[in-house]
Amino acid sequence: MSAPRRRFLKSLATVPLLPATIADAQTPAAAQPAPSPSPVPAPSPEADPVAGALTEVVRLRYGAHFDGSDDLAVVREEIARNLQGAARLRSLGLRNADEPVTVFSARVPGSRKPHGEKGAR
Repeated sequence: MSAPRRRFLKSLATVPLLPATIADAQTPAAAQPAPSPSPVPAPSPEADPVAGALTEVVRLRYGAHFDGSDDLAVVREEIARNLQGAARLRSLGLRNADEPVTVFSARVPGSRKPHGEKGAR
């Protein structure tokens, strides 16, 4: 049952990108430059369209609570920083079976310290 939920959440994440997708579909294919083989640096907060769209949502919902444009600029920077962190996490390539290392130590009946520590007899 989690697969439809994930698909739904992924579709929600693409909503801010729809205007850019529509604009790309309307431009001729010859006008698009060829992709560069070198890695592209992380976009600045001002150039990130997703951060811009999310900032606009924040402005529309909570704009009355901001004192000036500086507050909105800070929000945009934080959103861009969070998006960059999420991209770094997605690039790790963890599989579903990967899990954190857990340390297990059994306690010997009658002792208060884990087995193997000094004084556990």
